[in-house]
Amino acid sequence: MSSQPYQSALVRTWNYFARVLPLESMSPRLELSRLLLAAEKAAQLGDFGSDDFRQPLQQLLLSLEEGDKLHPFGRFYIKQMLTGLLVNRLKLVEYWKREPQVLDGKVVAPLVILGLPRTGTSFLFELLAQDPAHRYLTNWEATVAQAPQPGRYTWAGDPRRKLGRRLMRFQSYLAPQMQEIHNFHLDGPEECTPLLMQGFNTLAIASMFNVPAYSQWLNNAPHQETYCHFKKTLQTLQSKYPGERWLLKSPSHIEAVDSLLEVFPDACLVQTHRDPVKAVTSFASLCAAFRGICCSNIDMDELGEQVLNRLSHDFSTYLQVRKTCVQEQFYDLMYSDLVADPKGSVESLYQHFGMELTDEACQQMAAYLGREREGGGHFYSPEDFGLSAGRIRDRFQDYIEAFGIPVDK
Repeated sequence: MSSQPYQSALVRTWNYFARVLPLESMSPRLELSRLLLAAEKAAQLGDFGSDDFRQPLQQLLLSLEEGDKLHPFGRFYIKQMLTGLLVNRLKLVEYWKREPQVLDGKVVAPLVILGLPRTGTSFLFELLAQDPAHRYLTNWEATVAQAPQPGRYTWAGDPRRKLGRRLMRFQSYLAPQMQEIHNFHLDGPEECTPLLMQGFNTLAIASMFNVPAYSQWLNNAPHQETYCHFKKTLQTLQSKYPGERWLLKSPSHIEAVDSLLEVFPDACLVQTHRDPVKAVTSFASLCAAFRGICCSNIDMDELGEQVLNRLSHDFSTYLQVRKTCVQEQFYDLMYSDLVADPKGSVESLYQHFGMELTDEACQQMAAYLGREREGGGHFYSPEDFGLSAGRIRDRFQDYIEAFGIPVDK
């Protein structure tokens, strides 16, 4: 089943003029050497640090060109996105040379939320973010730049914040349906995904684009260097705006729990659980929204198959890795329990990890629970993506049995 995604006036106009005036700048070739050169020119820097990112980025570019289903604006958009990730790498490496002391900062027992859309991760993330002890990523830190700009300014006046607001508005303009699928807040809490993408070897990238060859390569890709870079980035961010404990979240952590625990050996991991039918179909709809920015047509059945293969593989690998981990570092939380008793769920979580739940945190969480929450207008079904509930559950049967997950009737 083919779907024609929404296209803004800008995208339609861009693609029209790219056909009439076939300029390379309007429909660029996606080549590693060109991207590296563009990033070096934009940043006026040339040291990317570790070279580990080059192979995954090359695999991604080859897979993007293999299908050649991108329209001209899509090519331009992807080039800008990938160049931006490279520019942030360059600026971070340069910052670490100038301010090496930031890497002496400790990242102590970060609280990391694992899980997929519609399993309660966003709700739990925002609820835990009400605790003043938690330092979380803002959207503008995650998407604009991580190396602080020079000068004197407050958090509210940070130059990155102003640009972040503009980028959020632009994304909403390009893909307004995204707001129905996932809540984005300028000042956070924001997922770690944009930071992990600087390693170019994450679940998120495999999902945003139609890149089956890259996704296949990702099955055996290493992640340790990405998490070493990620830790340095957190150290940089906390040197500017400190906090007591990092609160982190990303679906991509599932595929790299072993690397995460190597780099953060005292991490506290919380995993939410729900019937995977909701998770898979919701994630597929998010992927469709992202792909719609870059493609004129989306084969929804193909997308559904890719998402099912990607997630079922990652969860199968995760189950094996989990068996080798210290189980006390994990707290498993059923979606139904979280929704029925969020206060009790949080209290049990804090007790499990030996964390203090202060009166101030309780009050702020209660205030959050008392507010009307955003979202809820997004509807989807497995059949929209050529899937069925039974087939999804079959692929996740080991996961369902391992955690005793009740299935929806």
